[in-house]
Amino acid sequence: MSIMEITNRIEETNRRLIEKDGLNAGIAFPTGASLNHCAAHWTPNMGDETILGADDVMKIDYGSHIDGLMTDCAFTVAFNPRYDNLLEAVKEATNTGIKEAGIDSIFSEIGERIQEVMESYEVEIGNKTFQVKAI
Repeated sequence: MSIMEITNRIEETNRRLIEKDGLNAGIAFPTGASLNHCAAHWTPNMGDETILGADDVMKIDYGSHIDGLMTDCAFTVAFNPRYDNLLEAVKEATNTGIKEAGIDSIFSEIGERIQEVMESYEVEIGNKTFQVKAI
């Protein structure tokens, strides 16, 4: 599928599920679909024909709002098993952040724990081993 088609489907679903209502409810920001070396905040422009390939890693970031209260959701997609450790790092780091969050939590401490988990993983690509880096 093209990245444009993927982001359009996500936004159509977002509008339908949030019951779009003018400025009262809808999409909070353009859907991000960052590929490979681009870590975040990229989205295709009209006419972009980039296709998601079997060896790509794509980070999806989308949000909704109701009466100005916003959610920000993100996940990573990869089809090649060589990225399984990367996907596991993302999943474990996310779960760590959720577990550490709470009323008396300090953001910097949550971030430190997330970074610690992310950077405990390695990914092997082309017979080279890379430590996962938190951004």
